[in-house]
Amino acid sequence: MNTIEAMAELQYGLITRAQALTLGVSDSAISRRVRAGRWVPVHVGVFRIAGAPVTRSQRMLAATLWTSGLVSHASGCELLRLGRLRTDELELTVPYQSNIRTDAFIVHRSKMLPDIDRRCVDNIPCTSATRTLIDSAPHLDDEEFESAFETARRMGLTTITLMERRAVELCGRGRPGSDRVRRVLAAATSRPLESRLEVKTARLIRRSGLPDPVRQFVLGKYRLDFAWPPRRFALECDGFEHHGARLAWKRDRRRVAAIEAMRWRTMHVTWDDVTERPAETIDRIAYALRACA
Repeated sequence: MNTIEAMAELQYGLITRAQALTLGVSDSAISRRVRAGRWVPVHVGVFRIAGAPVTRSQRMLAATLWTSGLVSHASGCELLRLGRLRTDELELTVPYQSNIRTDAFIVHRSKMLPDIDRRCVDNIPCTSATRTLIDSAPHLDDEEFESAFETARRMGLTTITLMERRAVELCGRGRPGSDRVRRVLAAATSRPLESRLEVKTARLIRRSGLPDPVRQFVLGKYRLDFAWPPRRFALECDGFEHHGARLAWKRDRRRVAAIEAMRWRTMHVTWDDVTERPAETIDRIAYALRACA
């Protein structure tokens, strides 16, 4: 495999004019390859090697190679795998002074792109999880933002402290989305929530006026989703992805038995309980809390 092919393989089948020149391919040789259909122009100075599959990742990298920008906003959430956020549009953040003009993707301009806000994911330059979340805050609702934030924390991509610091540095009082960032940070606790269902449940409990639970409470060798320790009562979120297999179901039964042997009462809620029957679910929790008082 020659050097051009090796570089293109690392770049989803892409090569730039500058890279080719550095590797000893002349302008005339580049032109001959384009005329022969061996290299397909994607953007100015960016080519796809003929036969390389066209993919979403390739489109992202091609845009960053052309603009020297970073995949960001909703596209950054997608690349960083912060939940199920996805859009067909491609969003990039470029330096404020950039003269890029295009209808191929959405261009955001920023005067501040320090190293702390830069990452490389799957060999594609993008904004850090912290910066991506702050930039996306105006375009997400509270639940979407909280879920993405908790996912980023769970993956070790951000922390409450880092988010608070960058929010102060970037947001200010008037920036769109700054209130949403502050609300979610105010509700966050030391341990991140484990799933979208837990985020929905936490938000439902906060709206209900029930006493605040301890999130991710450690009891012996177990961790409880939500717990009210003085009442020895725990609420567990049952998502099918965690409990659908028979072996997992049997393990969960043993877990429940062990927790109840420690004289704790547990209640389980499902996605349908929280989304389809929220008032009934809150009534069940309130009744259990009174019974455990």
